[in-house]
Amino acid sequence: MNYELLDKIVDSKKDEIIAAMKRWLKIPSVQAPRSADNAPFGVEVRKMLDLAMNDAKAMGFDVKEFDGYAMHAQMGKGEETMGILCHLDVVPAGDGWTHDPWGAEIEGGKIFGRGVVDDKGAAILALYAMQAVKEAGIEMKDAVRLILGCDEETGMSDMRYYAAHCKDLPNYGFSPDAEFPVINIEKGGLSLEIGCTTDGEEGADKPVYELYAGERQNVVPGEAWAKIGVSDKAAFEARIEEIKKTRDFDLRYVYEDGVCKLTAYGQQAHASMPELGKNAAGMLLIALADLQAGGGVKKAIEGLSKVLGIEGHGESLGIAIQDEESGKLTCNLGIMRYDMKKLVIRLDIRYPLCANETAMCGQAVEAVSPYGMYLIKRGSHGPHHVSKDHKLVKGLIKAYSDATGKPGYAFAIGGGTYSRCMPNTVAFGLNFPGDPDPCHMADEYLDIEKMMLSARIMARAIAELAGKHE
Repeated sequence: MNYELLDKIVDSKKDEIIAAMKRWLKIPSVQAPRSADNAPFGVEVRKMLDLAMNDAKAMGFDVKEFDGYAMHAQMGKGEETMGILCHLDVVPAGDGWTHDPWGAEIEGGKIFGRGVVDDKGAAILALYAMQAVKEAGIEMKDAVRLILGCDEETGMSDMRYYAAHCKDLPNYGFSPDAEFPVINIEKGGLSLEIGCTTDGEEGADKPVYELYAGERQNVVPGEAWAKIGVSDKAAFEARIEEIKKTRDFDLRYVYEDGVCKLTAYGQQAHASMPELGKNAAGMLLIALADLQAGGGVKKAIEGLSKVLGIEGHGESLGIAIQDEESGKLTCNLGIMRYDMKKLVIRLDIRYPLCANETAMCGQAVEAVSPYGMYLIKRGSHGPHHVSKDHKLVKGLIKAYSDATGKPGYAFAIGGGTYSRCMPNTVAFGLNFPGDPDPCHMADEYLDIEKMMLSARIMARAIAELAGKHE
């Protein structure tokens, strides 16, 4: 098989790929309420789906839509079908950007924009990798199908819909929505709600009137704020300055209508890698506990600051666990709300193969109940595992190693990709080993040279697995 020719064809498409990136990244395809029967995730996601379908049709692929939930673009027919699964929806831009999150700006050999890594960039590269394989004249034994969904970031209802309405699902495949070389294990996921109710703040010292942090459970919040009643401003401000110094927290405050708005600033990151961020919600809870603020939720704030704080692996919650094959459990405080009636937080937990959900929930209840808080399990899914000995894993490792000249291997992640939605499917790219992961972060970017390397790897993977070999 002529991989040298295939690489050259991929590289010749660089300008087209960048132009497509600019078109796709300018659409803020964040999920919104249903706007029509064919737009279950809102106007902008629908707009993005239409653009992707039009581009795929223009490239000569057979395109089919699934009622605004997903689409697929297929190349050829064969004994089996190889699937490539990507998504068109993105998380909100969030705070801290120095580039326009919807501007597709290019600077320093990088293209910036929300979704450029997660996962629009990967979808574009997959399209052009398929086109390159076709133009290289590689004889295929299997069909190749790019499936693009619209609800990966908020529940994957799109893939459930696709699976229910597509008559012939892929037999094997990959999702370029994580890291190279090959991810054959995705940790289990558990969503927990912890909270309490209160009758108000009358007579309380330093009452908290409102708390707010996070927009998505699967993002480490980079900003969190509280509105607090303050009687002695001088003492209050002196204590904040002391906390800032001793805790090394970025805390800022302003007064609005006699109420102090205290804001903690951290660093956004994906919930599966909390160590790459700094949880502003946890920082705020610790600061409020140090201030002895809270009023009707003072006890709950103190408890949350102790059992969660800025930890990322559930140590004080009593659920920390790890194994050699799939790594550590991660625990992210992703959402926090309080309105003087009810305090609610949402935890995003990713757990290894050895963990037990029932035991984890029991430990968490024991940790929070002394502080008068309830715990509700809001959802879960088990781990996803494809053996290292599977032909898919071996074929992808070969494609990666041949294209990069580096050894390939299989490993586990905490992130959840579409891989878990289809049989014999693993995650494969786009991030390279040792590189920073800008997924869900401010100034999300894709290095253009590595972008093209990713496209070459994907094209080789398609040829290696779906092509005929003499």
